[in-house]
Amino acid sequence: MDGDAQRSAWLENLESGWRRELRAQRTEVEELWRTPLAERLSDGNALRISSFRITGNHQLLVVPVDADACRFREGDFLCLSQDHPLAPTGKFIHLGEDDDGLHLWRWWGEMPDPGSEGWVLDRDFVDLSDRYEQATRALAETVRGREKVLPFLLGDSGGEMDGGLFTTTMDEFEDEDAPRDVLWHDSQQDAIAACVATHDGYLVQGPPGTGKTFVLAEVVRRLVGNGERVLVTGPTHRAIQHALEGCRRLLPDSVRVVKIGPAMLARGDIEHFETFADSGLIEEADACVVGATPFALWSSFTGLREVEFDTVVIDEASQVTVMIAVMAMLHGERWLFFGDDCQLPPVMISGSGREAAESSIFRLLKNRGFETMLEETWRLNEQLAAWPSATFYGGRLTCRTNRRLLLDPPPSHPVLLGGNAVGLVLSGDDRATVRSEAEAQTVVDLVRELVRGGVGPGDIGVITPFRAQAAAIRAVLRIPAETASLHRLVTVDTVERFQGQEREVILVSLAAARPEWVRHLAGFLFQPERWNVAVTRARRKLIVVASRGLLDAAESLADGGDPGAVCFSSWHREVARSAGITSETEGGG
Repeated sequence: MDGDAQRSAWLENLESGWRRELRAQRTEVEELWRTPLAERLSDGNALRISSFRITGNHQLLVVPVDADACRFREGDFLCLSQDHPLAPTGKFIHLGEDDDGLHLWRWWGEMPDPGSEGWVLDRDFVDLSDRYEQATRALAETVRGREKVLPFLLGDSGGEMDGGLFTTTMDEFEDEDAPRDVLWHDSQQDAIAACVATHDGYLVQGPPGTGKTFVLAEVVRRLVGNGERVLVTGPTHRAIQHALEGCRRLLPDSVRVVKIGPAMLARGDIEHFETFADSGLIEEADACVVGATPFALWSSFTGLREVEFDTVVIDEASQVTVMIAVMAMLHGERWLFFGDDCQLPPVMISGSGREAAESSIFRLLKNRGFETMLEETWRLNEQLAAWPSATFYGGRLTCRTNRRLLLDPPPSHPVLLGGNAVGLVLSGDDRATVRSEAEAQTVVDLVRELVRGGVGPGDIGVITPFRAQAAAIRAVLRIPAETASLHRLVTVDTVERFQGQEREVILVSLAAARPEWVRHLAGFLFQPERWNVAVTRARRKLIVVASRGLLDAAESLADGGDPGAVCFSSWHREVARSAGITSETEGGG
């Protein structure tokens, strides 16, 4: 196949992929809408609204809500109707949640009549095919797309850099008088210098706790210092906001850091504007940092479609599909990708977990010779780092600290005794699927003992694969009355929402116990990237609560060669080995 035919085939495959994914998303949401309201409410996929208030310029709807009533995420698209989601009154973006409730920004339709009743919020599908089509055409037809972006994606270019600038940047790190806690690790220095010096693109892989956001912010600081206008983007509003906050902390006040799009809640000292024109940056030629989603870049409303930048920085690039990355890359002359393909892949409906991982821009570009892996973790202690380092990172992770958990008064539960940073507790449940009351009680008992031993509730996180199990744990945390505030202070959530977060102590409740159910969900439960995220959020102690049925099913699947089960079972064996326990006495820690 000649070069032109190869490019045409690649472009056709790219377009068919995003069209297939959009069809799958629409089908999933429409099937959900056809589900009875009671079932949608029970599963957390809908929310009945009994009261609300309209604030600001009548674009913001604030809905008081019990935190357990739904599992909407920041950035989700939602539609408002009177249980007729196919004919909604308005469409909203979920901006976040605080003590007042859910904050929803209206981007289409009408606000509800405060005097009417029966309002329901549902998950929504937004057809963005027009923006995909524009970017696809630009990739094939514009000079930048055809002569720069496409050759880079196909591997026909990439990796060139300014050697003099790389050396100069590395020399600037040679200040031996700097305090030890601000010295950059060698791998961080290499990543920063390479990002500054590259002519086209560079990848930075950030394993858990290795300072990916700090490196990104330092790179942006240096680019802005060179007079550049930098775009920061990513898969979600939350990811973009987090990266912008890191940049803001390092940049002088004279440099503007602006986010185009709806303002998320409680997100630091970042300027927010709904359109690029509102920001005033059209008239300003100074270096600046602008944050926006890839979709906002192709929106006629935001005014970003024709705006160009010197450098495009894509954070959490391992969660960004190739097509969505293209939408951002077409807006700049060079591109920096920060992520970790050993953590969660893009969220996709139309393919398996493995297909989703392979669809990411990070996976496409990795191992082409223009990348650096950050090698020193500030989060994990030596025992917590050992298994992920050996399993995912070639044994290259080193630890800056070696924190350990000390409780006073001494705990009574065996898993909290001794110096082990990793523990496993058997729940005793043998029939659960997505919700285990026995595991919920075990988790809450451990949380209360940790709090009695001096661990702050805000320093404890609970991770579970299932929203139903998260709700069960929060329900138990509400009682007895004297400790009912724990359900607000202890974060209980799914793996997806915990990526990028950390706590002193993490408990993982797997819930599933029935062997046939475990085998049915094996691809989800034991997905290696998902498990890597779950077990790398803790700074001092990780405790996994699981059933014997799940462990046995995992071993059986591993014996049959299931890759996810092989990964999970290797972790299980490592815990048993490091704790000096056998399968018969498991549960100590």
